[in-house]
Amino acid sequence: MTIAFSDQWARAWGDALNASQTYREAAATWEGSIAVVATGGPDVPATAVFLDVWHGECRGARVATGADLDGADFVLEAAPAAWKQVLAAHVSPVMALLTGQVTLARGELIRLLPYTAAAKELVQLAGTIETEFPPSW
Repeated sequence: MTIAFSDQWARAWGDALNASQTYREAAATWEGSIAVVATGGPDVPATAVFLDVWHGECRGARVATGADLDGADFVLEAAPAAWKQVLAAHVSPVMALLTGQVTLARGELIRLLPYTAAAKELVQLAGTIETEFPPSW
């Protein structure tokens, strides 16, 4: 099991994306980068994962650096508890965005709309990773 939003977890997510024919087809024309941020709080530091996605391939997946966060085309933010619900498939990523549980902190929703199937598959694949959540989540 890997700890959510760790470098090992990010790499496993990238591997899952690259192994998925469904993702490859849904994201065939999607290009850019995505930072997925679990916001912090008084007792929980913020943590983030960076994905470099390009035409159905994940070219890189890692814990996000400051430069990654500054340069990502899309930044999705949510409280750790919300990510836990999304990754467990208790809440769909689209519904989480629409209800404000997940916010698009950078990027334009209009640019994401053509790729909702790819985004859904991207998040579903993250949910397939055997994940251990920090106790503070």
